[in-house]
Amino acid sequence: MIILGLHKDPWHDSGAAMIREDADGIRIASLSEERANREKDSRRFPHLSLKACMDELGVSSTEEIDLVVLDYIVRPSWRDDWYRRPCETRHFLSGIDPKKIRIINHHLAHACNVFYSSGFEAAAILIVDGRGSEKETQSLFVAKEGRIEVIESTTVIGIGLLYAAVTQAIGFGLLQEGKTMGLAPYGAEVKKQIFHFPRRFSGVTTDYSSVCLEDSYEMGVRHAPIITFEDKARAAFEVQAEAEAALLHLARHAFERTSAERLCISGGVALNSVANYEVLRAGIFKDIFINPAASDTGIPLGAALYGYHAILQRPRSYDRISTYLGPSYSGERITRAIDAFRQSTFNQEASAGFSVVNHDALELAVEMLVQNKIVGCFHGRSEMGPRALGNRSILMSPLLAENKDILNRDVKHREAFRPFAPAVLEERTQEYFEIDRPSPYMLLVPPVREEKRNRIPAVTHVDGTGRLQTVARMSNPHFYSLIEKFQQKTGVPVLLNTSFNVANEPIVETPEDAIRCFLGTGIDALLIGDYLLVKETKRDPA
Repeated sequence: MIILGLHKDPWHDSGAAMIREDADGIRIASLSEERANREKDSRRFPHLSLKACMDELGVSSTEEIDLVVLDYIVRPSWRDDWYRRPCETRHFLSGIDPKKIRIINHHLAHACNVFYSSGFEAAAILIVDGRGSEKETQSLFVAKEGRIEVIESTTVIGIGLLYAAVTQAIGFGLLQEGKTMGLAPYGAEVKKQIFHFPRRFSGVTTDYSSVCLEDSYEMGVRHAPIITFEDKARAAFEVQAEAEAALLHLARHAFERTSAERLCISGGVALNSVANYEVLRAGIFKDIFINPAASDTGIPLGAALYGYHAILQRPRSYDRISTYLGPSYSGERITRAIDAFRQSTFNQEASAGFSVVNHDALELAVEMLVQNKIVGCFHGRSEMGPRALGNRSILMSPLLAENKDILNRDVKHREAFRPFAPAVLEERTQEYFEIDRPSPYMLLVPPVREEKRNRIPAVTHVDGTGRLQTVARMSNPHFYSLIEKFQQKTGVPVLLNTSFNVANEPIVETPEDAIRCFLGTGIDALLIGDYLLVKETKRDPA
């Protein structure tokens, strides 16, 4: 049995996911199209990600697919679901039996993605988004006894659209709300007010329609000028405070309506890990779960899971779904990529090439981290969602405060205020962070314990917090081993972890992507498969 989930053009973050069930159980693959076509937030039909999923699960033809499930945004028809820019129609869907195609609500796909991957038996589910299938902005579902049902939704402009509008007013681009979240703490002490937000909260509605333009990502009211860094920081601080208040209201309302003990959160706003932590800290629910692909990158998996559980009525035979669902790359593919670049003239101005270490590569990589070098890590299947969790990561020591500036300037080529995440051995979490449970996906931002802030300054944000990733040996043995060996040499069970890409590019997917990024930036070494590539910097002529 083969189920395909799609989120297609012309909507952002298109991609594919596939579930294959056979005698050995189920296998899952998922990939965003941007990873394959190298277009950030790609809006193209997911041809390449579909092919990658098929290759990963051994599906040779689309004729083998038993069910295709898609979401929709404007019209529940794969041929006509578009706005301003027509969607592509000349692809395999035009030749497939229409009875095999099911089209579902966008927020329902979000709900399936987060609940079925949570491991919870029952939960309230909040979807907090920009816009969904029928212009929904926020929806409340309840999941129990294997069924997911919507109990409330609203089309009123909500916190997601407000956050997007403020992000653009600050001067950032579409889908760059993460920058606003990172900038917000710098505005805490700025003594001025940029906006006057109405706080009209009722049920699942957080109403910002009086300050945002309909069908736009722009503010609809006048506000104080946003010119200086302090202005931008204050604007970010104010909208972040609104996000936290809105999400807390929605969580309380979800508990009042459902009496559930556990909460799932999805939609783009669920990537606001600062607000998520406030919901957890409030103690409204015993536990909360956010899938790492909470944005539209998770829609294909949610659609496939809906097909598997709701349409085909298959029971859940797994606990949580791994975040590492991208394609596999063989040792032979990695070796070919290394050989192709070994004699390359790529980026000659920065590098004289690289040497290849093919024994004790991981140990040498750790030694370079101890020496404060920058190490790229390419291992196994890629992570779903927008954050790297050890398999497509750039790593550095957290021990020196200047490492944040070095990475932002020499590797990521992005704004100096942007923070980096601490990855900590799960069992050592509470020694360094004020949190009582794992946070494996960088979706909670707890305080760094005050006595540890000077020990790991490169991953301690200006407000004393860290966007935490806890790493368990069972979930990622390779990444766990890197942190463990670093701890053995330094006494600190933490590494700085950031996504393996540069500004305005997707995270690297293939071995070739990884080597190209390594050679084109200030990364000192690349741990890839069983090899460590060590950059040989050019010497000045005598």
